[in-house]
Amino acid sequence: MGRSRYAELLTHYPVPILAVILVVVCSCTLLSVLVAKPPDFSDPLQGFIPRYTDIHSSYRAWHSLVENTAISSGSRDLLTFYPLEEKATAGTWNTTTSTVNELYQRFRRSSSVDASNESDSDITSYGTTTPDFYAPFTGRVLSPKEQFFCDSKPRGGYAQLAFSISEDIYKMNFDTFTQLCQLQADVESSEYYKPVCQFDCMCRSFSLVNYVAYLSNRSSCFDVTQPDLTSTLQLLQYCYTFYETIPFDCWYGGGMFHSRRCNVSDRCANEAIFELYHYIISTDKPITLTFIHMAQGKPTYSLYTKLRNVISKSRNKNVHLMALNFGLKEHEFELSLTSDICWISLALVVVVLIIWIYTESVFITFMTCTSMAFTVILSYTLYQFVFHIEYFPFLNLLATIVVIGIGADDLFIYWKTWISIKHSRNASILERIVTYTFEHASTAMFVTSASTATAFFACTYTDIVSMRCFCIYAGTCVLVHYVIVITWLPACVVIYEKYALRGCHVFGKESKVGKLFRSIHSQLTRLSRFLLNRQSIISTISYAWLPLFLVISVGGAIALFGWPRLSPPSSDTFQMLSFRHPFEVFDREVRKHVNFLSSYASLPITFVFGVSKAFNGGYFDIKSHGSLVLQPLPDLSLPETQLWFSNFCWELRQQDFFDDSIIQSHGCFVEELRTWIMVRSCASDLCCQDLVFPYNQSVFSYCLDKYTAATMTHGHTVASPGVRYKNNKPAAVIISFQSNVKADYNYDMMENFHKNVSTFLQKVTANTEMNKELYKPFFTASGGLLFYDVQSTLLRSLPLSLAVVLLASSIIVFVTTLNILLTVAALLTISCSLLTTLGILSLLGWELNILESVIMSLAVGLSMDFPLHVAVAYRISPLTQDRKQRVMTSLRHVGGCLTAAMLTTLVAGICMLPAQVVAYVKLGTFLTLVIISSWLYSMFFMPSLLIHIGPVGSFLQLRFKCCGRKGRRSTKDAADKATYSDEISSELTPSLPMTTSRSPLAPVIEESAEELELSKLEQITPASALLEPRNMARSEMSYSRLSPIVETYESDEP
Repeated sequence: MGRSRYAELLTHYPVPILAVILVVVCSCTLLSVLVAKPPDFSDPLQGFIPRYTDIHSSYRAWHSLVENTAISSGSRDLLTFYPLEEKATAGTWNTTTSTVNELYQRFRRSSSVDASNESDSDITSYGTTTPDFYAPFTGRVLSPKEQFFCDSKPRGGYAQLAFSISEDIYKMNFDTFTQLCQLQADVESSEYYKPVCQFDCMCRSFSLVNYVAYLSNRSSCFDVTQPDLTSTLQLLQYCYTFYETIPFDCWYGGGMFHSRRCNVSDRCANEAIFELYHYIISTDKPITLTFIHMAQGKPTYSLYTKLRNVISKSRNKNVHLMALNFGLKEHEFELSLTSDICWISLALVVVVLIIWIYTESVFITFMTCTSMAFTVILSYTLYQFVFHIEYFPFLNLLATIVVIGIGADDLFIYWKTWISIKHSRNASILERIVTYTFEHASTAMFVTSASTATAFFACTYTDIVSMRCFCIYAGTCVLVHYVIVITWLPACVVIYEKYALRGCHVFGKESKVGKLFRSIHSQLTRLSRFLLNRQSIISTISYAWLPLFLVISVGGAIALFGWPRLSPPSSDTFQMLSFRHPFEVFDREVRKHVNFLSSYASLPITFVFGVSKAFNGGYFDIKSHGSLVLQPLPDLSLPETQLWFSNFCWELRQQDFFDDSIIQSHGCFVEELRTWIMVRSCASDLCCQDLVFPYNQSVFSYCLDKYTAATMTHGHTVASPGVRYKNNKPAAVIISFQSNVKADYNYDMMENFHKNVSTFLQKVTANTEMNKELYKPFFTASGGLLFYDVQSTLLRSLPLSLAVVLLASSIIVFVTTLNILLTVAALLTISCSLLTTLGILSLLGWELNILESVIMSLAVGLSMDFPLHVAVAYRISPLTQDRKQRVMTSLRHVGGCLTAAMLTTLVAGICMLPAQVVAYVKLGTFLTLVIISSWLYSMFFMPSLLIHIGPVGSFLQLRFKCCGRKGRRSTKDAADKATYSDEISSELTPSLPMTTSRSPLAPVIEESAEELELSKLEQITPASALLEPRNMARSEMSYSRLSPIVETYESDEP
């Protein structure tokens, strides 16, 4: 269907078109509500782990192997530690000690008490009963510390309060100590604490003041005296040397305090001192933690709201409650998503107000808002039922803000084109107006939509599921809105025109609203004139603007790539709430300064043979973790295979990353088998010390089965190294050792570790059977490399996404201008603006996390609009002028509208800054910076650049004939065009008789906000040349030479 046919359909059948769209949208709404699962934001961090990467695939394959291993004999569908025939000789699996989490769950369920300690004088001030937390260990007498605190030590499951002290902890004065004690007592006496505390609230919290009371043999921190405090702090200072140098197990070893390996001083031989260092106080900052006897979780929310007031009131005191860890971060995030809708609504209200002022019509304003809602609904339906993506991350909510901005911009384009053509042509020919409006506006809107959608879809390269889902959904929203805006919006405008709905104005001359808008009009007029009169600044000192902005962009590049540079994330705790939120302060400022929260264990290295690491789970199904896929395992009984595995384990022990400071057993099955055989007597079995390694095939198979049945039944878990059997045959081999590298968030350290292990595995498998794809092994660090995987994925995907967007931007700029020099100038402007924006974000402390990567990937798409319009304005300016005159003409046409567009986006970004959800805050910050940077470079840098290197005349200007255009229009069309052209020169004159009333803001709007898009409606041929019939042929030739994107009509200058 051609444009004229579609315009005819829009003109004569607008109501049926709207009805069809309404039916489609209502059907999609019902489908989404009744069939699709509603989005679940209870775990906002779901989908933040890369999938299908080498590290992720190895980890999931290892995890599948563990899940499909039976502890004892198991079933034939599961892997076992030994052949099923040997199960009669195998014992039962012995469970290991319960984990801290299991103990804590048992602790939460415990409610019984032991009355045998009623006479203990140390707890008389808190009650006469002690909870029986150690009920499973009956018969053991509780230590004095356990009686004092009701538990053996602080635990991660307790709610934690972080206090900041204004002085060094070791030099804390008695007044500060008293304030800290009183603040803790206020928390414990709160009416919100009693319903959720453990043991009837009779237990003392694990805190600095209570530990001082315990070490001073006082029953309460209020009983501590000045000498008690002084002596305890001196003791802590003295014992710190032992804490730094003595192994961890010495502190909980009981009699091991005075062993040769530990050798702790008598004064420091106390578990309470170690717990102070490890759990309570920071060794490098004046921060102290308090563990209150309250389980983390939603029941503590009332106390959390109470403590937020305490935080604000204690901010300027010696003791400040600075942060909390109540396990409520995800719950608070869910609530903040709902409460922060008000800020999105505020941005929408601002946009709606601008649309209302611009169009003067409540009907058009309402229909525009409806089109935005339709975009979200239809995009969600496509996302769920066409793309079959069930996972809907919270990042997708940010697409709503994108839809609001695009919806307003597209309306401005279409409405300005409609008004201009209607007032410059015969307004009685509605079909012709619809045709011309649709022909020009649809192209302009397509360019804007294509550039934005390209920026989104370029991000789908990433392996992080949440980022890819957001990019797919946001890009879909952009394209769906373009379809809606060329169907729904034209039909609404036709209805508005045909049925006289334009009479529904609210701007009466004497009304308060009318006076308000006339006042706004006056101020905008003054601003526009001020900006237009400042063009001489650009032309006069253009030599100064170029080096100035180049220096700024170079500074941005230094900040981006040098110092402080945009580095990978330094913490695996994803920021979800605002910077000053107590939960975020805890993760950012407390975790890395308290040893209990910042100490990391060494990474285990696990090599797996016989399992394919190819991940077969669904890409967008985050709950699908794939299934176990076995691959052929070399015959372990072959002598050469025995030698290879033995040599592999020996080579592994020689590596720098192998931890040789501890004795590691049960790591290599070949070595363990040889040790087991060498200690056996030949009088009882074939597998004995007389055998020579490598063993005969049948002997090896027999002995391996006997060894696994005899040894792999006690003290092992499903993750223990060794051989796994399936159908009585070896199916997989696990070799595991401890490394000397601790789990860390330092990217360079983890990259070096991963590279070293990968290089070692490639080296030992090179030129062997193991190097074949059929037998290729893999290694994993049991999840210790997953955060490094996130870091490396972000560092790899963002530059590629930016490169793709820059390439697409260059194509769009070139197709729009068809000029090589203008394309180079626009790309240079975009690049400098991009470097400046990202450099400022680096100075603000942004890290290359998932959210930041999503936002930064949009920088190119948002930075290219203003330079594109300046380039187009320069392109369509009269060719007879020199560079400076063409630049001034361009700025006169688009300067005011670029400023208005900048202010609109700036206000929308500022509206998001007070939000609690950090995604909204960072998006608002980014919009504010990118729009200011783009405006400055487009208004000062690019014009100065064009004054010096801009094309003169038609230099390097390419021209293409329009395909499908008829050679000459009919006489009626020519006459009609002449009539319209005759009205161009008087379009904005006050004396022009119009069929519709015009807004008081119309003149300034035509000079400002929508000149951004109407620069595409400029015409090379002056309007006066079209007045005479003899110039019609020349006019038609001018049209045929224009690019389809920039073929426009020139408006008169004021």
